[in-house]
Amino acid sequence: MPNLLRPVALATATFLAACGARQGNAPAPGAVETPPVVSELSEATAPKPPELRLPDDVRPTKYAIVLKMDPKAEAFEGTVDVTLEVARATNVIWMHGKDLAVKEATLEQGGVTQKLKASSAGEDLLGLTLEKPLAVGGAKLRLAYTGTASERENSGAFRVNEGGDWYIYTHFEPLDARRAFPSFDEPGFKVPWQLTFHVPEGNVAVTNTPQLAEEKGADGWRIFRFAPTQPLPSYLIAFGVGPFDFLPARDAGQKQVKTRIITPRGRASEAAWAAKVTPDILERLEAYFGIPYAYEKLDVLAVPLMPGAMENPGLVTFNSRLALAKPEEDAVWRQRAFANVQVHELAHQWFGDLVTLAWWDDLWLNESFASWMTPRIVESWQPTWDAPVERVQDRNGALDADSLVAARFIRQPIQDAGDIENAFDGITYGKGSAVLAMAETWLGRDVFQKGIQRYIRAHAGKNATAKDFLDALAAESGKDVAQVMNSFLDQTGAPFITATLLCDGGKPRVALAQERYVRLGSKAPGAQSWKVPVCVKYPGAGKDATACTLMTEAKAEVALTEAKACPAWVFPNADGAGYYRLRLADDTRARLMKSGLSKLSRAERVVLLSDSLALAQAGLMPAADALPLLTGVAQDPDRQVLEAGLELMDLVSSRLLTQAQEADRARYVRDTFGPRARKLGFKPRAGESEDMRLLRPRLLELAGNEGNDPKLVAEARTLAEAWLKDRKAVAPDVVSAVLAIAVEHGDAALHGKLMEALRAEQSRYQRQQLLGGLSHTTDPELVKVNLALLLDPKQDLRENLWLLMGASRDSRTRDTAVEFLKAHYDTLVGTDGKPGLLPDGMASRLPYLGAGYCDASRRQEVAAFFEPRVAREPGADRVLRQVLEIVDQCIALKEAQGASIGAFLSGKPAQTPQAPPAPR
Repeated sequence: MPNLLRPVALATATFLAACGARQGNAPAPGAVETPPVVSELSEATAPKPPELRLPDDVRPTKYAIVLKMDPKAEAFEGTVDVTLEVARATNVIWMHGKDLAVKEATLEQGGVTQKLKASSAGEDLLGLTLEKPLAVGGAKLRLAYTGTASERENSGAFRVNEGGDWYIYTHFEPLDARRAFPSFDEPGFKVPWQLTFHVPEGNVAVTNTPQLAEEKGADGWRIFRFAPTQPLPSYLIAFGVGPFDFLPARDAGQKQVKTRIITPRGRASEAAWAAKVTPDILERLEAYFGIPYAYEKLDVLAVPLMPGAMENPGLVTFNSRLALAKPEEDAVWRQRAFANVQVHELAHQWFGDLVTLAWWDDLWLNESFASWMTPRIVESWQPTWDAPVERVQDRNGALDADSLVAARFIRQPIQDAGDIENAFDGITYGKGSAVLAMAETWLGRDVFQKGIQRYIRAHAGKNATAKDFLDALAAESGKDVAQVMNSFLDQTGAPFITATLLCDGGKPRVALAQERYVRLGSKAPGAQSWKVPVCVKYPGAGKDATACTLMTEAKAEVALTEAKACPAWVFPNADGAGYYRLRLADDTRARLMKSGLSKLSRAERVVLLSDSLALAQAGLMPAADALPLLTGVAQDPDRQVLEAGLELMDLVSSRLLTQAQEADRARYVRDTFGPRARKLGFKPRAGESEDMRLLRPRLLELAGNEGNDPKLVAEARTLAEAWLKDRKAVAPDVVSAVLAIAVEHGDAALHGKLMEALRAEQSRYQRQQLLGGLSHTTDPELVKVNLALLLDPKQDLRENLWLLMGASRDSRTRDTAVEFLKAHYDTLVGTDGKPGLLPDGMASRLPYLGAGYCDASRRQEVAAFFEPRVAREPGADRVLRQVLEIVDQCIALKEAQGASIGAFLSGKPAQTPQAPPAPR
């Protein structure tokens, strides 16, 4: 997803994303729990299971699956016929199956059919033992089973009640196809699938491929038969069952494939934007890859409560709030978000679907590429959206996540299932994308594109590895691409390059020295270096020039060959293409700030602002010297530059201040941003730009909630009351800001009105708006009322979980959120083998609730509570280490920069000269 967030906000986003895309199954309270795989073997005779990956002695070559599903019912039935290829004789077949009850298992080979004994191992392995060993060659396996479509999950096969109708949806990446059908649930098993559905009258089924037939079944059921898929791994299979509506888009691509948006009943008209832009996006991707879209149709399925989207070929699934909107409720941010994410998902049709990773350590081959492709397509398709600058914003976010010593590698070795779950993070998406952009600049756009096309053509329909891709780039460019890329793929952290302009004798040049960037509070693991392409921008003869080098050692020099004299300034990260933090020597920085700011591109100004923050966070620049840059961008007409400057608000975060300094902070924010926010106001104006509409809610909420601007607070309260009576009383772009400001400064009466509206509201979109507003509650007693919703069996926890993380963001309510978790941990997570209320796997993300603390005693409490529990949750150990490091960084920054921050906020002169803002 675009625009990675700051560490605490990133923790919030990661926690919420974990609610959906990749979690397991927890039955609703009172629901009948599906028994595990039937076991007829004693412990002594049960076969020994594999530890992580399935053995390769038996492989599937084709699946045929029949599912009988009623969206109103939790249980479903299925049969799976798998054609097998046996490479070595064996008397046990290992597959994946989780929360499934196998009723019957048979295998046919050489005309002889035998029954199999099924046993479960761990949470998700299914062992099938034969009396007579399998011989080398072909065989056919048949399994009959039952499973559960939970209404507490967002993955596997799950159920949602939308507008009074029940639906079944799926999300399988990475490890949840095994909860819908027994399978070889690993990406390396890439084979054709054919699905058939039996569903009640009034419902339809959709899946990856075109429908072949619809037939009448017995007892009021309908049968839907679908064409076989092209070779796919299990995680890309998808389906939906329910009373759907369909909005046709125009036929798309070189093959003119049928394209539709599929919605819950009665909502097809809300898909107009999705239907408009999807064919355009597909065709631009085809032009880039030079290869037509490979699949037989393109459906986009809107899924309520699904975070983000998923690239299933032929049936791309999307969060319904991203994909759908009534015209009177639509907003610019929603349309852009859908379009950007759709570019990402449709890029996966080549990166991930047509060519699939061989194993999860190369997830970056999917996600980094799709993230990199987004600005590449958008920059020419929608030039006013500033995709090149957005790319640099995302780069900054990735560098932020990479500042943790506990951060992952891009290509992290996979030791257990937790490593697979943790791979879906800002490093894989953001850092991987930024490193690809750097490589593209180094090699040249044309060469990079030809290398991609070579890679896709060579591995279409198959699996591939990082080496395959790097070999394709090397063959096209003639350069040792692997030495550069591997230095970023296979170690954590980012280069920290110090640059010094030298003009003492001979030609002007820039001296470079690299080490690892380390923030205060973190400890570098040891000496590290990278193979880094570096380009220096400087004034040449009559126009700006660029000098580049590949930095392969700890030190290097770049000659400025087009400079006739010592240049007035240099900027050693031209266009912000390099994935590194930059420190300019004092004199070199002074030259840039005096003479070069007006010469920097918008992307380069965004880099300068972000690197200034990074220097302060590393203790290498007084906060009082960095913060004037924030003041300087407050009136900048460029939204991208202003938003990049707002990153510097991290230096005046409430976490770093004493209670006595809070008033100074509010005054500074109010004085700096209040005038512009008040001028913008809450009501859009005719003819104003989309950038203004995007900036308005950001500035209003900043001045209203961080600055406590009395005029904005009063107006927000009035508008919130009006919106509660008439949902058209507030412009869609600013509803969230209005509710956030009103609730944060509100009272129990307003809180009660929002809670009453939440219970009565039928529109999920408006319930989510209400929940967003309630998440800004600052009275701890009212927060307890919010959190009680998480324990209410009448509420949908998937919808309400934001209230818990929302409370953890604010210092006034963080303790309340953490104490709630401690008090109800077993209820939420489960204990003694009994499932809790949270989705399976969510417990590994719960340490993020403590990421906002900034003192040693609270850090100790977080560690003491979670350390005994993380061993039970795959992936939780790394999450906790990251959270504790985030707290350590905050503690160290507060100690080192507290006095400088206080001096700036109080208006006292800083100890050293402050850098002037960029000229207008």
